[in-house]
Amino acid sequence: MRNRSYGIIAAAAIAFSVVLLGTVGKAAVVRDPLMKPFEYDKRAPLNARWQELPGSPFYNLYKIVYESKNGEKVPALYYEAKPVGRKRPCIIMQHGYSGNKTDVKSFGLLDIVRAGYNVFAIDAQYHGERSVKGKDIFSADIGSDAKAIVQTVVDLRRGVDLLETRKEVDPKRISYIGVSMGGILGSIFAGVDQRVKAPVLVVGGGDWKTLVNESEIGPARYLRFLEKNGQIESVDKLAERMKYVEPLNHVWRISPRPVLFINNTTDKIVPVSTNKLLQAKAREPKKIVWLNGVPGDPTGHIPPLDKMISEALNWWKEKL
Repeated sequence: MRNRSYGIIAAAAIAFSVVLLGTVGKAAVVRDPLMKPFEYDKRAPLNARWQELPGSPFYNLYKIVYESKNGEKVPALYYEAKPVGRKRPCIIMQHGYSGNKTDVKSFGLLDIVRAGYNVFAIDAQYHGERSVKGKDIFSADIGSDAKAIVQTVVDLRRGVDLLETRKEVDPKRISYIGVSMGGILGSIFAGVDQRVKAPVLVVGGGDWKTLVNESEIGPARYLRFLEKNGQIESVDKLAERMKYVEPLNHVWRISPRPVLFINNTTDKIVPVSTNKLLQAKAREPKKIVWLNGVPGDPTGHIPPLDKMISEALNWWKEKL
């Protein structure tokens, strides 16, 4: 009888343990709610359309349009480094505010390709071929702004899906460089997608409240004007509504992958205070480089191209 009682107790203990472990297991896989907006169906077809364009002695050039979340069609440029026929790392390059995918030519494309990397670049939402009259990614319509940021991050993730299908791309050596808005987007993108290795974030920053209160960029000044005149809710409330696209809430996720920050010492567009907040929030391993902006630029925002690219290429050579 005693043995039977022990058997019943043991069975009950085992059953309880199974239930407990199952509960713990379920709790362990609960996703951070701030990550949910960036989820998408990876099984969805990309339906990519490729068009070859005139290239150069250093690369073949292709225009691509592929499908993303919410039915968006994303225009992109793909630079395939020569000589072809070998598997290479690929750098995703992201333009800044009011720019477009062709801007990569002005911030280091040729140097990067000649160093042996393929390059991929998209138009962010409401930029380039995706421009929509009356719409902006940085405006008084905070709900629309946040959706545009999320859409662009998902578009970049779908871009990684596309790159993974290319036989000439090493899927384990996909990196990123973004300048200004591209640096801000990259802190989110690289945070939510672990396939992005050794990202480089140039003149980016974090904390929307500080960005709006201190930046000298036109949209930030306009938001301050609207707040002062009671035409919009407080900047504090605007920042709260932007929390799931707040760079500080995602940049720490890049770890344990290494991240390189390149910032200017007198930046008035993405203020130095926001640079330091983003850098501080990132976890190790990280490297921080401070540069003096281009002489004659009153905003202090434009980094010296030669030094920026030299830092990035040395970084990828070591980390990618």
